[in-house]
Amino acid sequence: MTAVELSPLARERAAAYRRSRARRSTLVALLSTVVFAAVVLGGLVSTPGWPRVRETFLDPEIAWSSLPSIAEGLWLNIRVLVVAELGVLALGLLLAVLRTLRGAVFFPVRTLATGYVDLFRGVPLLVALYLIGFGVPALRLQGVPTSAAVLGTVTLILVYSAYVAEVFRAGIESVHPPQRAAARSLGLTYRQSMRLVVLPQAVRRVLPPLLNDFVALQRTSA
Repeated sequence: MTAVELSPLARERAAAYRRSRARRSTLVALLSTVVFAAVVLGGLVSTPGWPRVRETFLDPEIAWSSLPSIAEGLWLNIRVLVVAELGVLALGLLLAVLRTLRGAVFFPVRTLATGYVDLFRGVPLLVALYLIGFGVPALRLQGVPTSAAVLGTVTLILVYSAYVAEVFRAGIESVHPPQRAAARSLGLTYRQSMRLVVLPQAVRRVLPPLLNDFVALQRTSA
């Protein structure tokens, strides 16, 4: 059986029908959204405590006077986030590579990397912030920064690198061993095969969970 070819007039009518359905769907969605927002807003305004909530959280004068402090905090948040992301990427990738090293000679390195990951994945972030934020300045070490922003950024790097290391390790181990063997048979060293063959595939495969970790890092840094 052959498909019946529509005439130009029929195709034009079908396209016009689809456009009208799309416009109607958009209009219905917009109208339902407006009605829902109006109902929610009306119910919120009619609550007994609404005047106090409006005075506490929605005062325009207080919001305007607080704008410089909010902008300063936002700029600090952006700086902490950028530095922490770069540090987490570097340290997490290093830990993942160390955990995937083969051979008995690398057993101590693998053990240290595994212990680090298990430790910082098990310690709550708030506890780590208290330990590093208050513990490091209490040691009174020469040359060690005591700024809250620096210590907080270091804590974020230490904690989140443990999670990112597991993401990278899952990506590295998902690459089939025959590809490693093929790279070595072509004369590539272990470092070259990791850099040119394994890591590009691993990073591409773990981008979605990696972005989830960085979204969480953005919220935490705030």
